Amino acid sequence: MSDRGGTTIVHLTSGVVGYVHRFLPIGRALQRRGHRVVVVSASERAVDSARADGLGAVHLARQAAAFAALPPPASWPAPLGSLTRYLPGVALGPRGAARRYWAARADALADVAELLEVLRELDPALVLTEAEEHRDIRAVLGARRPLALFEDLYATRPDPGVPFPARSHHVPTGTAMDRVRAAARWQRFFAVEAVRRRAEAWWVDGRDWHSTLATLCDPAVLDEAGTNRRYLQFYDYGALPHIRTVAPELAVPGERHRPTVTGPVVDTERGTHGVDEGFDAAWAALQHRLDDGERLLYLTLGTFLSGLDDLTATVLDAAASLEGVQVLAALGEDAPRWRDRALPANVAVFGRVPQLRVIERSAVVVSTGGLNTGHEALWFGVPVLNIPIAGVDTPGNAARLVHHGVGRRLRRREVSVDAVRRELRTLLDDPGYRERAAQLSHSLRAWNGIERAAGAIEALARAEPAGWAG
Repeated sequence: MSDRGGTTIVHLTSGVVGYVHRFLPIGRALQRRGHRVVVVSASERAVDSARADGLGAVHLARQAAAFAALPPPASWPAPLGSLTRYLPGVALGPRGAARRYWAARADALADVAELLEVLRELDPALVLTEAEEHRDIRAVLGARRPLALFEDLYATRPDPGVPFPARSHHVPTGTAMDRVRAAARWQRFFAVEAVRRRAEAWWVDGRDWHSTLATLCDPAVLDEAGTNRRYLQFYDYGALPHIRTVAPELAVPGERHRPTVTGPVVDTERGTHGVDEGFDAAWAALQHRLDDGERLLYLTLGTFLSGLDDLTATVLDAAASLEGVQVLAALGEDAPRWRDRALPANVAVFGRVPQLRVIERSAVVVSTGGLNTGHEALWFGVPVLNIPIAGVDTPGNAARLVHHGVGRRLRRREVSVDAVRRELRTLLDDPGYRERAAQLSHSLRAWNGIERAAGAIEALARAEPAGWAG
């Protein structure tokens, strides 16, 4: 426990930037309430971000070194080459290669002694970690530390889209038959998802995480927490508390274990740590053009996607051809290569930008479907064109924006210069999208997600769950 009157709360994170950015403002809110908050991660970027925000941080150096020693996933060939890509039901080739990579990663990181040492030293009243970090969950449970799940990537990969109930933000009511049809669509959706996940688990995901950490995890502890001893891609840990910082309007209804949904976390106090040098000068010049009546289109590929040159070129070509539009692209690690190219005069490329400042002045945001960018765009009432190409949650995120009438979506196979230009023109020229986004903005802000999440975490940290005493 903390010696400062509050409790010690640990955020054990893989370092996914989206998760870190969502937790940092919550961590600051917890510190203002008198708690000690420590971010523990093998990611130097996560640790640096936490320290820049005034939170405590511990870098798992040995874990980082073990992970760095692994060959990159691309060097792990899929069985039978490209033939397995065309088998029905599941993409066995890519998933098989991924499974072997993650199995090797699990073996490399199976030594959790460093993590257990950190937990003993910090003696936290509560540990928060992501629901897909199975190794860390097993280690924390084995160490008999109170644990709650913070965020997860709920799988939403049906095509087309995710079915929705009859109600939406801009169509508030439906007939009785509409509601019956909607319920039937949901039941079919979850049934198909269950069959698909079982098939994937049988083919390529048979990694038994319980046996990997059997010496650390007391089976009685696992049973008591209601945990699932085998990883079947259900992200299902039964009775463990689960906090999800998502707008309820964008949440998945009908989940087996209902999480505590606190509302969106948008960090309006986020600093400019890591922003490209020279951005401020370019931004000042760009704002003069916006003040003269031009409109801004913001393209972001998220925090971990790179090498998407074809997609980037298509979107930039389509956007640059629109009259009266300025384009600002945040391309992360790809930015230096794009700066060397001959770009249109109305296109500016950066690596990292102060995203909230840019979105606030934007007319349209183009995204790959990340939840943070979706929340931030809606926070400022800006419609979104989503092109979900990676991750298990992005198709569902995109479908929800379409459902509420605040965005458009293109599937990867539909992307072309003409298609992107057509969708952008729709979002720019139809005032209904911006009006509905403004309405949804008021709803999202009213949730006060940061304080709600901090309150939920604080209540868990101060509780004394039966059976957790070490």
